[in-house]
Amino acid sequence: MKNLLFVLSFMILVAACSPSKKENQDDQNMKEDTTATMETKEASVDPKLVKVWETDTVLTTNESVLYDADGQKLYVSNIDGKPLDKDGKGFISILSLDGKVENLKWATGLNAPKGMGIFDGHLYVTDIDRIVAIDLKTGKMTKEWKPEKADFLNDITVSDNAVYASDMALGMIHKIENGELSTVAEGVESVNGLLAKGDYLMTLDKNGLRGLDLSTGEFMMVNDSVTGGDGLTMLNDDVYIASRWKGEIYYVMGNKAHLLMSTDGQSQTADIGLNTSDKMLYVPTFFSNKVVAYRIED
Repeated sequence: MKNLLFVLSFMILVAACSPSKKENQDDQNMKEDTTATMETKEASVDPKLVKVWETDTVLTTNESVLYDADGQKLYVSNIDGKPLDKDGKGFISILSLDGKVENLKWATGLNAPKGMGIFDGHLYVTDIDRIVAIDLKTGKMTKEWKPEKADFLNDITVSDNAVYASDMALGMIHKIENGELSTVAEGVESVNGLLAKGDYLMTLDKNGLRGLDLSTGEFMMVNDSVTGGDGLTMLNDDVYIASRWKGEIYYVMGNKAHLLMSTDGQSQTADIGLNTSDKMLYVPTFFSNKVVAYRIED
C-alpha cells in the first residue's frame, strides 16, 4: 500500500512539473515569431529601387543614359530604329535631372548610337562600327574612329587618359588614347558593359562580371551571376549596379548578386546611368521609348 501511495505521489509531482500542451505550443509560437522577426529584419536591409520619375515616350529606342556630374544633366542615346541600321536617324537627347526633356535632338546624324562617355570636352559615342566624338558645347561631331574590324560597338567607359569601347559581336575591346585607336583585348565573348576602375577595366560578358588587368591582359572573376549583362556602373568601391537588357537590374557585391528589379520582359533595361552622390539610377527602356529614374535604397 505504501508503495502504491509513493508511485501515485511521484506521478502527480511529475505531472505538475511538466509543461502543458498549451505551454509547449506557446513556446513554439514564440520561436516562430522570433524567426519571422529576424527574417523581416534581414529582408528590410536588402537594397531596393524606388521609382522617382519617368519621361514621356519620346526617346525612341533609347539605349543608354549617361549622368554628367559637371553639367548636371543626362545624355540619352536614341537609336530610333534597328540596332544595326545605318539610316542616319539616331540622335542624342539632353534631360534635366528631374526628367524633363531639355533638348530632344541635341546631336543628330548618327545611325544607331549606344554607349557614351565624356572625355576632354567631348561626348564619345559608339555608332555600330565607329566611335564618334561630339563637342559638348556645340553638339557637333568633330571626329570619328573606325576599328579595322567592327560589327557591334556597344558600351563606352573612360579613364583619366583613355576611352574604351566594347564590340559585343566580335568580343573585342578598343582604346582611344592620345587620339590613336588600338585594340586591348580580343576573344571576350559577348562583352558589353565596361567600367574603368584604376588599373582594371571591369567587363560584363558571357562569363559574368570580370576585371581585366590592363598591365598584364589577364582577367579575374568577380561575380559569375550576371552573365550576358548590359550596363555596368559602380555605386561605391564594393558595390556594382548591373543590368541585363531583357529587364533585370542587379546589386552586385563580391560574389553576391541581389535582383533589384525584373520587368518580366515587359520592358528592357539597357545601358544604365548612375548618379552616385544621390544614389539615382537612370534606366533606358529601349522599345518602351522612355527613361525611368529610381532611387537606390540600401
